[in-house]
Amino acid sequence: MRRIITSLLVTLLSVTAPSLHASMSLDKMIVYFEPGQPPRQDIMVTNPDPENLYLQTEVYKVVNPGQENEERIRITDPDKLKLLATPQKAIIPPNGRKTVRLVSLETPNAKEEVYRVTFRPVVGDIQATQTAIKLLIAYQALVFIRPANPKYDVVAEWKGNKIVFTNQGNMNAVLRNGKFCTSKKDDSCTPLSEGTRLYAGQSWTLELPNAKGYVRYGLFDGQFEKTKIFSPGKS
Repeated sequence: MRRIITSLLVTLLSVTAPSLHASMSLDKMIVYFEPGQPPRQDIMVTNPDPENLYLQTEVYKVVNPGQENEERIRITDPDKLKLLATPQKAIIPPNGRKTVRLVSLETPNAKEEVYRVTFRPVVGDIQATQTAIKLLIAYQALVFIRPANPKYDVVAEWKGNKIVFTNQGNMNAVLRNGKFCTSKKDDSCTPLSEGTRLYAGQSWTLELPNAKGYVRYGLFDGQFEKTKIFSPGKS
């Protein structure tokens, strides 16, 4: 499962056409920094438009990721910057590309750190003959910085017709490709439309049609997916 968050900024401008849409694309929306690997990752930004793209990048630390009290705090103090995005500002020509480099300055001790990096188009010089609306769409890349010994550990507890998944590890895992089965035969299995990214230390509750059966999910760590079976009385 990939969670892509886009924010839409609408600005009233004087432009030469009734409406314009400043667009761009990123070659990746999720970035993983693994222990023992180079502490840098590149994201390629492409400008498909016939005019210059004025780009600004912003780094946000995610506190309590995936929870109702999740906060995204923009980091501007150089002494507190643990994730760099360079360049912070760039001009990408029409049909051009620009590499934005992310550099991790830390290896977490307890559990992975989560960031979001915003790629935001800003308004450049405009010559106009009439008034119109220009849409500026910003994208956010999700960034994970893994601890020295990353591992997810997803267990489950059955409560009636509900199953509570808890990640006891120090990194997130995505629960996807789920199925509810009433027997060991494949034709007894029904696909589960629900899945989630389960962050370290968090729980997620899934309600089932009935409790007579078992659940299996693919657990995806960013590179590999392993299938795990969750049965009543077993985690």
